[in-house]
This record gives sequence, structure tokens and C-alpha cells, in this order.
Amino acid sequence: MILPGAPSACSEADVGADVAGEDVGAVDDSRRSDFAGRLALISREVDGLQELLTEFLNFARPPAMELLPTDLNQLLIDVVQFIAPACRQRQIKIVTDFQKGLYPIALDQNQFGRGVILNLLTNAMEQIGEHGSIVLHTRETNDFVEIAVEDNGGGVPPELEPRVFEIFFSTKDHGTGLGLAIARRIVQEHGGELILENHPKRGATFIVRLPRSKILELKERK
Repeated sequence: MILPGAPSACSEADVGADVAGEDVGAVDDSRRSDFAGRLALISREVDGLQELLTEFLNFARPPAMELLPTDLNQLLIDVVQFIAPACRQRQIKIVTDFQKGLYPIALDQNQFGRGVILNLLTNAMEQIGEHGSIVLHTRETNDFVEIAVEDNGGGVPPELEPRVFEIFFSTKDHGTGLGLAIARRIVQEHGGELILENHPKRGATFIVRLPRSKILELKERK
């Protein structure tokens, strides 16, 4: 997300790459392949910078939340459908284990869906790499609604476990270290908590615990 009125070096570079791409045909045949390869590299680097900038701005200047009564299971299904093609490409299976009739809770559906669930599923997918499974659970208690994202990607090394939610900390070579930090902050802004249950060499489970909405309870009593 680029803030309105703010200059975007990434956008300008992207436009420059596009314009240069239009001129590939004018390059000498002996250099055309090398020129096209360099342009592709520039385009990938610009995309990576844009993604980093977007994540940083989302962390530094999050938009105000708009809370709406939400069918949590349906929201999760929508996010799973979005990420499913990438998982199929890596031969990663997503299994859903949803409790039926969950109590509706008040969520900012865009921030929670993209900033929390999509981040957790992407993290699980990247931790697995290829040929694995992700299980997405929901359950309800008297006080909370819980979401668990469980993967069999080997877990987090025990010595790194205390740092997984630190901003800019990442166990991946090209990670930004913002995804889990953003997810945790959004969950906390919803009055909940995000915790890690780590099983080194087997997998990891990230659990989102949200309070049942007091606002909705009051509406039901009227």
C-alpha cells in the first residue's frame, strides 16, 4: 500500500522497467537475451522492494479497524481458496477441521483475513517448502474462539523460538521478518493473543485466541 501523496521509488522504478522492456526489440540480437534477463531481474527486485515497503507501512501505520459480525469459518474458507493454487503448485495439502456453528465475532475482515490468516498460512507454506500438509482448526470455548494453523514443516529451532514474533526477525533467507509481527499486532488489536506451540523437527502450530464479542452478546439480549 502506497500512502496517498507519498512518492514511490518502487513505482517509478517499475514504470522505468516497463518502458525499457518495450525497447527490447531495438537491442542488437547478440545482446537481446542478456538485456531481457537483466530487465526480468530488475522487475523481480522491484516487486520484492514493493512487498517489503507495503508490509512495513502496514506495520508502521495500520488503518483504523472496521469491526463487523463475522462468520469465522467462512472467512477462513475464503482465505484458503485464495492461497490454494500456490499450495497445489508446491504439493501442499490444506485440511480444514472446523467446529460448526461458531459464535459470530466482531472482526475487521480485511485486516484479519489478510494480515493474520493469510500471513500464518503463507508462513506455514514457506516453512514446509514442498510436499507437506497444513491443518486449519477452529473451536469454541465458553470465553474464546480459537483458530489453529498447524504444519508439518519441521518446526522452529528451540533457540530461535523466543524471537519468532520480533519485527525484522526471520528464519528464511529472503524473509522480511514482518509477517508474524503484523499478525500478532492485529490479533492483539482485536483483544486476542497469538501463540506458538512448537514441535522441533516435526512442525509448528500457531494459535489465535479471540474473545467472544461482548458487543454481539449485548445485541442478542435486546
